[in-house]
Amino acid sequence: MAEKKSAETASGKKTAEKEVKPEAKKEVKKETKAPAKTAVKTAKPATKKEVKDEDKVYHIARRKTDHMWYVKAEGSPRALKKFFTQEEAVTYAKTVAGNNEGRIVIHKVDGSFKKLKY
Repeated sequence: MAEKKSAETASGKKTAEKEVKPEAKKEVKKETKAPAKTAVKTAKPATKKEVKDEDKVYHIARRKTDHMWYVKAEGSPRALKKFFTQEEAVTYAKTVAGNNEGRIVIHKVDGSFKKLKY
């Protein structure tokens, strides 16, 4: 069942006829691979009591120069806010840590830790 086609040039003359054969269907063999073994990892949900590495830590300490209490994020060079009393600083730090899923560390006047988990 070969088809013959003739092509005409711009001058109208016929060129040599070419036989066009339909392509034979090639058999495609699909390689079957053994299914890969996948390791199933069960993730435990994090609870509030567990301390994450991603949690921000907010320190409440007293400045020596003006004796004001400040809230400072760990690793930050500057304080977030200054307060006259430690109680005001704690309430502010609770709101900030609650919004950012962080934790609070309260320092005594001498700089030692008063309370680590808050």
